[in-house]
Amino acid sequence: MVAQEIAASLDPVKPLTSSYLRLIGAGEALFKVNAAGEVQPELADSAKEIDPSTWEIKLRPEPRFWSGKKIDADAVIASLERSKTLDLQALPYLKELTFSKADDLTIRVKTTREHLPVPLNLSYYQTLIHNAEAKQDAVDTMDLSGMYKVVEFVPKQKLVLEANDSYWKTKPTIRRVVFEEIKDEQTRVLSSLSGRSQVVLNIPVTSLAQFKGNAGTALSATPAANTQTVYLNLRQPQFADVKVRQALSWAVNREELVTLAAEGQSFPVTTWLSSNPAYADQRNAVYGRFDQEQAAKLLDEAGWALGADHIRYKDGKPLTLRLMTWGGDKALGEALQNQWTNIGVKTEVKYGDYSLIETARESGDWDASIEAWSTFGEEFALLSGQYGPKGSANFGGYDDAQTNEWLSALQAASDDGTRHELAGKINERVAQQAPVISLYPRPQITAVSQSLQGFEAHFRQFENVVNANLTLAAK
Repeated sequence: MVAQEIAASLDPVKPLTSSYLRLIGAGEALFKVNAAGEVQPELADSAKEIDPSTWEIKLRPEPRFWSGKKIDADAVIASLERSKTLDLQALPYLKELTFSKADDLTIRVKTTREHLPVPLNLSYYQTLIHNAEAKQDAVDTMDLSGMYKVVEFVPKQKLVLEANDSYWKTKPTIRRVVFEEIKDEQTRVLSSLSGRSQVVLNIPVTSLAQFKGNAGTALSATPAANTQTVYLNLRQPQFADVKVRQALSWAVNREELVTLAAEGQSFPVTTWLSSNPAYADQRNAVYGRFDQEQAAKLLDEAGWALGADHIRYKDGKPLTLRLMTWGGDKALGEALQNQWTNIGVKTEVKYGDYSLIETARESGDWDASIEAWSTFGEEFALLSGQYGPKGSANFGGYDDAQTNEWLSALQAASDDGTRHELAGKINERVAQQAPVISLYPRPQITAVSQSLQGFEAHFRQFENVVNANLTLAAK
């Protein structure tokens, strides 16, 4: 296996570690999510909501760590508490939970909010269960529960794993897995085309043509549950007017963007949450078509008149937009530049390292940037983080009374149906107010050798790249 990056450490609480240990089959959590978006028990046997702020989790009796230590209530609680204390990325999923032992195979979970979906929170890779009593700093001392044991590790270069003969569930057929980091895009592509690697993650869309006619490799292009999104800085005077923001969204030809910037490996969405499988019916709920005439009408109403140079002006100043892009979004930025120029917006694209975007945000000197945040998870946490007045990802300063009212109702909602309805309302309201412009789910392209059977596509890639059903055809 090859990826753009691999683990930087062996300790699950360290940055850039737990997701790769989970992806490669070395680690497990209490719960996992299937390709349909359903939460299922993994190390847990079941979960039940006892009252609005209490859950009871029953553990399976069979699972053990690689060392042979039983994965009981004490071990699970110690693992989760260690992650809560030492892993900042785990905090969003664990900070509202308090764990206690009911018996050796039963954990009680108290929540600070009522009806919090605890199994979903405990399915994220940051909640990977590990032996908190073991030193997780070396191959010989780390202690996880997965079907593969790490036997060799070179940070940011290579992980070598061998089948765990004491694994508690179905044992893997493939005995040995080598997971390598290759930063260079073309080198990753060649690793697949040459047959050197059976699975290559992070194939760039610009390289898809190289795989045409290659009978030895298949491409898996399941879009991730995230949304390529243009974040607008509402503190800039030209974007304080909702009509200007709406005009920008009407003027986006999302079908063209999917073709030009994603090589056709995605689909258009007009609302942020609709890349989540549970909200797929809202993909075209707002801005259901590309409409330059409607965009022009809104700009006229907002007082931005088209000049002889085909740029719009108001009070003698041009309508400008500086768009920051990074990573694989250069072509996307250029396509947006062309589309917005067509309605009279003087658009400038700046491509660079992500740190430039962070620096611009800190200074406040920015107009727009492209991000792709996950849309799968507990709806209140997701939506309040993006669109609440104090949300950590509310980069543009969106503060809307109706959205805030529905967010408060969502926080207090007591059943799944009500939560789904309120989240849908917020999703549509945000699209209508357009503090962000939703485009399409970011493609997640994996090259898989035809000699490898049993690979399963998944919108959360870390869930299922390595599974016990993988087999290699005999040479």
